[in-house]
Amino acid sequence: MGFEMSHTEVEGRFLAEALGEQARVLEIGCGRRTRLAARRDRISFLVGVDVDEAAGRGNGALDRFVVTDACERLPFDDASFDLVYANFVVEHLAAPAAAFREWRRVLRTSGELILVTSNRASPYVAAAALLPHGLRVALKRVGPGVVERDVIPAVYRANTPGRLRALLEQAGFAPVATVYVATVHRYAGDRVRLSRLLGALERPLPPALRSTIVARYRAPAGTAEVSPRP
Repeated sequence: MGFEMSHTEVEGRFLAEALGEQARVLEIGCGRRTRLAARRDRISFLVGVDVDEAAGRGNGALDRFVVTDACERLPFDDASFDLVYANFVVEHLAAPAAAFREWRRVLRTSGELILVTSNRASPYVAAAALLPHGLRVALKRVGPGVVERDVIPAVYRANTPGRLRALLEQAGFAPVATVYVATVHRYAGDRVRLSRLLGALERPLPPALRSTIVARYRAPAGTAEVSPRP
């Protein structure tokens, strides 16, 4: 596998393969904007959930928005969706095992989960986690262009490759593909030389130590939806 430097490109390939015609999709942590807006030609019904009501209500790409915690029981019937999508959400989950069970429950058999999340096993992510919140906000503003209101503290309770896979498999998911992407260069913003330097720092790392995980899982046929604990 090559040296990937764009999580959006990897995610895009996964979505192109996973989205069938007239798909019903649930986005976890939808926020104010969604990259799924560009794929509405294949999505018949797009539902978003988020704890931030103002953000979700302002997301014009959604057909329905629900205010809820992704770790709690979701207000949807079993097997309601063809695809569950979570873009930089897993690192914020206080109870990822419970969340994954719910995501599996609302996903139909043979449906798919696509997620993008930070890799806590990366030495650069681990170092960034030690920075004061204000400095992290400043770095994200300069690099990825994230505004302060959208910088949510991360807890990293499912954010190493082994931990993530174990919890997803316990919830009833089967792995399809996982790609580890070098994304530290994004924090250079438009500084080309710095971007190249940061990219070079990640290149020697083993793939599983790169900064971002893009994963595709499936709810395999022949397995029952996993009900959450009462």
